[in-house]
Amino acid sequence: MPIQDVGAVVPVKRLGYALGRLSRVLDRGERRVLQSAMLGDVLAALAGSTRVGQIVVVTSDPRARAVAESVGARTVADHDPPEGMNPAVALGLEALDVQSALVVVSDLPLLTSADVDHLIGAALEGDAVVLARSADGTGTNAMLMTPADALDPQLGQGSLALHLAQAAVRGVSVEVVDHPGIALDVDTPEDLIELVRREPTGATGRALENLGLAAPATGAPG
Repeated sequence: MPIQDVGAVVPVKRLGYALGRLSRVLDRGERRVLQSAMLGDVLAALAGSTRVGQIVVVTSDPRARAVAESVGARTVADHDPPEGMNPAVALGLEALDVQSALVVVSDLPLLTSADVDHLIGAALEGDAVVLARSADGTGTNAMLMTPADALDPQLGQGSLALHLAQAAVRGVSVEVVDHPGIALDVDTPEDLIELVRREPTGATGRALENLGLAAPATGAPG
């Protein structure tokens, strides 16, 4: 599909208030550093894609807006007060004028432009959805929808089954993909340990080094 027909939406919580399950190993300031770095890597991957024409970041956080603007992404203000990830995604989708919408969560530190192109390339002809499965097999870390309103995103725990059920009701064709660069989202200390093991580059790699978590300095967070 032509580049101008694909737009991406990335919902971003206030930096430092997300990644709550990492509070056992990272304080709020450290979580803010990691979240900002992962967002930067996600946006860099989208900006470098040969298939994405527009990027919209939905957030109420000034630092997240600055990260978005640094790669040429457009920002949309989140609800005040925030209403959650899926209402934020809805705002982003409303701001797009495209044939296909790619929704991506902001904590995918291993995502590359090639991963984004691969996901878009997996799209079936006509009205269809591509769902990128999370590492635990139950979540949706990215979803490509043609048309852009083919499904109502229901990101969160158990979202893959919810999306598949919704697609069945609506008669929308679905392709589920498993890709290492998209599968790892960082929510738990175990995810963080796996991230360190993978030795990421980019902003996330630098953040881990600054936090004293990068191998071989410590080998694993704890």
